[in-house]
Amino acid sequence: MKRKNTLWSVIVYIGIICSVLFLAGFGLGVTNIMSPGSVPFTEKPQLATPEVPENANPEEYRIVALGDSLTKGTGDDTGKGYVRRTMEKLSKEQAHSVTLVNNLAINGLRADQLAERLKEEHIGYSLKQANLILLTIGGNDLFQGAQSEQLSSATLNIEYLNKKADESISSMQSALKEIRAWNKEALIVMVGLYNPFSNLTEMKTVGNQVVERWNHAAQEIINKDSNMMLIPTQDLFERNIGKYIAADHFHPNGLGYDAIATRIVQSLP
Repeated sequence: MKRKNTLWSVIVYIGIICSVLFLAGFGLGVTNIMSPGSVPFTEKPQLATPEVPENANPEEYRIVALGDSLTKGTGDDTGKGYVRRTMEKLSKEQAHSVTLVNNLAINGLRADQLAERLKEEHIGYSLKQANLILLTIGGNDLFQGAQSEQLSSATLNIEYLNKKADESISSMQSALKEIRAWNKEALIVMVGLYNPFSNLTEMKTVGNQVVERWNHAAQEIINKDSNMMLIPTQDLFERNIGKYIAADHFHPNGLGYDAIATRIVQSLP
């Protein structure tokens, strides 16, 4: 009988301990819910841009291309555009090692849109790896939507085009500052504008004037940085508009892109 009483005492004792543990756990759970700040949490990991890889070959051209459809190569049946053609000429004709880090061009891009995109971290990551940055911008700002068979009064208005040019120049300057902020040392090569409608009587004079205005302003901005250069193209296309322009009457064809690439390579130090 005594043994039976002892067993019941053990069972009651264990029950009391379990009840105490349950109440303690319940109380802690309520505390965590009511006062979550009292419970230490591990900080959320922050995603960081990877470290820029070190260049094993300082003599290699590491190219990042930016800008609009000209940098994409639109109009070139081979798809090379001036970027790939520049790489081929540097490699085959001058025996340089060349790597395309990234081509970040977008069809239809305007200068203000480029300046905004250059604030993005992933673009900066690409730019940091380059020692040669190729750029086209401005053509869409001046001539976007203009068609040889649909020339409007606005298209032919020099005051209107000059206003668009001035807005584009301001955005282009902002874009160049953003590029330089990401990469202090790379050579920045911007391809100048040409008038794609210079063989049309009604657009030759007006188009040439606004293109010259834009190119002149761009040259003044670029002259302030010893490691930037502007590649002129207006003279190339004005003399060879029928030979160098694609069927869309706006973009260069393969020959036009090759002429741009040749001039870029000839201008590199």
